[in-house]
Amino acid sequence: MKTTTTLPKRNNANSGQKAHNDNQPYKVGRIKRGSWASRCLKVTDIIVYDSELVHIYKNHGKELESLGMKAFDYVQFVVTHFQRIYKGSGNSFILVVPRRQTSSTAAIELHIESIKNKEVYKIKTANPIETNRLSSKILLCANDR
Repeated sequence: MKTTTTLPKRNNANSGQKAHNDNQPYKVGRIKRGSWASRCLKVTDIIVYDSELVHIYKNHGKELESLGMKAFDYVQFVVTHFQRIYKGSGNSFILVVPRRQTSSTAAIELHIESIKNKEVYKIKTANPIETNRLSSKILLCANDR
């Protein structure tokens, strides 16, 4: 699966509508071998399905629009810029882009899933969250650069 930077033109999941292409997965990033993130996460791809994009937009569209982003853009932003990894609920992880100028932070929650006998990180949800909500979460690792 190749990393994608844009959705196909026929895809309208980014705007909260049912997708026309049977809930396709899109590779939006990867936890790379030797990276700081590989100290606490498995080295593998990060994917998002059309159905998750619809969920993200329907549940967090106003928040994302206030940032000038659609669901896919937001997911790619966090996957590209995250600096902290927290333990989420159950077997999930929260990737976080800290923001100093505001009380909210950019975050996505993901969990490991097997697809065609290959384990990948699947995005469950993505949304700006209040920074104080992270105080009850366990910080697994951070990029100290």
